Amino acid sequence: MLSLLRSEWYQVRKSLSLKITFGIVLAASVMFGIKLTDTANLSEYRKMNLVYTLYGGGAICNHMSDGAMALLLASLFAGWMIGGSFENRVIQESISYGKKRSTVYLAKMFMYSLVVTALCLVYWCVTTLPTGIKYGLGTEDICGNLCHLPYIIGMVAAGSIAYISIFMVCGVIAFCARKTGTTMGICFVGILVGGNLLASFVSEKIAAIIHYTPLGLYYRVLKTDVTWYDIGQTAGISLLWIIGLGAVGYYIFQKAELK
Repeated sequence: MLSLLRSEWYQVRKSLSLKITFGIVLAASVMFGIKLTDTANLSEYRKMNLVYTLYGGGAICNHMSDGAMALLLASLFAGWMIGGSFENRVIQESISYGKKRSTVYLAKMFMYSLVVTALCLVYWCVTTLPTGIKYGLGTEDICGNLCHLPYIIGMVAAGSIAYISIFMVCGVIAFCARKTGTTMGICFVGILVGGNLLASFVSEKIAAIIHYTPLGLYYRVLKTDVTWYDIGQTAGISLLWIIGLGAVGYYIFQKAELK
């Protein structure tokens, strides 16, 4: 297992696509973060009840609530890191050299999830940094519990785990499709577009159920009045989904005929 993880880490460090993506995400985060510190539209923020987004905890909560960037990164890297490994026969050769499918699967899923989560954290935190430096963490009447650093850390941690449950869906799709382009297409269209359309048409009862699935788990903690109960429950449910989805992906991979 450790040798496979070292191999995966080596591939990550040498990946040109990852370096380019990291540079783009970092540059975009800095530009967005600086732009969001402009108070010229403060009256508009007040009209939309978004004043809390001018402060550190509220800003990172707002950025994490927009799942488009996270799902885009998950779709891209599921295709590059997993689908591409099948197309380049990296996975097939690892198994032919005697590596167990379970260790190959775990190493690939772990590194893929780690890379996407790290990129998302860079985007969320760097975008928030200028706002947090300029305005601080705010007060309870504006930012609720997100004016306290422990709650912010808990929210980010639980929200990240909730996002990983979505990333696992993309990983399972990659192990099923085993092609870069197909994986990216299914993940991006199926989860991002399909999930948003589903949320727009379903009833409130169905929407409440969706909030207990990977498509909506992160919403449970991304709010100013987040509590430790929300944080713990979201993290726990997300871990159950991660384990369950991981088991489904492994079963599919175990039964697949590799060519």
